[in-house]
Amino acid sequence: MRNSLLTITAALAAGLVAVPVAGVAASPVGDGIDADAVEARFEAFAALGGHTVLAEVRDGDEVWSEASGLRNLEADAEAARVGDRVRIGSATKSFTAAILVQLQGEGALDLDDTLGEHLPGPLPYDQDPTIRQVLTHTSGLPDYLSFLYPSLAAGDISDIREGYREAYEPAELVALATQAPLRFEPGEGYAYSNAGYIVLGMLVEEVTGNPFGREMRERIIEPAGLDRTYLPRGNGAALHGPHLTPYITTGEADDPYFDTTRLSATQMWAAGGIVSTVADMNDFYTALTDGTLLTAGELAEATEFVETGKSFGYGLGLFSQEFGCADEEVFIGHEGDGLGHEVLSFHSLDGERHATVAWNIGDKHGYTDPDLFDAELEAFMQAALCD
Repeated sequence: MRNSLLTITAALAAGLVAVPVAGVAASPVGDGIDADAVEARFEAFAALGGHTVLAEVRDGDEVWSEASGLRNLEADAEAARVGDRVRIGSATKSFTAAILVQLQGEGALDLDDTLGEHLPGPLPYDQDPTIRQVLTHTSGLPDYLSFLYPSLAAGDISDIREGYREAYEPAELVALATQAPLRFEPGEGYAYSNAGYIVLGMLVEEVTGNPFGREMRERIIEPAGLDRTYLPRGNGAALHGPHLTPYITTGEADDPYFDTTRLSATQMWAAGGIVSTVADMNDFYTALTDGTLLTAGELAEATEFVETGKSFGYGLGLFSQEFGCADEEVFIGHEGDGLGHEVLSFHSLDGERHATVAWNIGDKHGYTDPDLFDAELEAFMQAALCD
């Protein structure tokens, strides 16, 4: 399942060789969560390799959570805790999209306006996509990651080693992407674009007159009560307080893992820059569905999914995904790749069931069997979400 959700950074799948593992169970569980099934599937996923895994599952007021592994690969590393922070990568798109939906509700824009009506200039194409098309990845916009890290296409992380600390302005990232032509006429296909969400961050600033980070904090983070979540400012390493160390695999026997802690926060920004915890992720999607952040009508609009030609749909910053539950139940959420940190977060539409799992090694060189990895991850999500 996970491979079907990956973006242009698909090579950064997760898993690796074994290191010592230490688990700690958290909250008591009642009848709503099958604790034995969730625990068993969590342990099977965590045992696949040396990655550290954090997870929280909710069903109504009941909560199950656990951490397995160490905070980093050092010999004296501390055991991970469920509240440790991770980069959530592209799950940031759900947050960014919610801001745009709010702005439409306030009359500041219409999602069916063209981007150029509110933000002229950054796109050099004759065809001007609508804001909705950018939100749903149906704009045809190319991505910037293949220009930022071209060596990844050949399975080589040398460009990451050399450039992961480089700072960029949002307009520079968009300019990198738009060296390429549109992938298709706006509205005529689906192609995931991080550059599109960088443009949306620029749009928020243009419409509100405020920094994107301020709008994120005041509109989303504070109302949802996300006490351990933040969008980094400036070019810092972006990981503050207790956190998992993020790694990507190198394919090199003498130096198998590369620490990406100091990745410039500017390289992800509105498309993937948020730092959070598994509990705050569940809190965010609760706030998205319970009326805290969006009205019922706005949530309905956000969950109008376009066809992607794959096993999932895409709405306004939201994936729709089935996990083999009864009646083909659909869950909403997002996956995220933070160049080392990876997150999968999905939730029932009624806001009752939530599952977020995060791990700390992006395995682009297949140290763990990717098919087995995907199967165990999906089995955990099924145990966590299916009634």
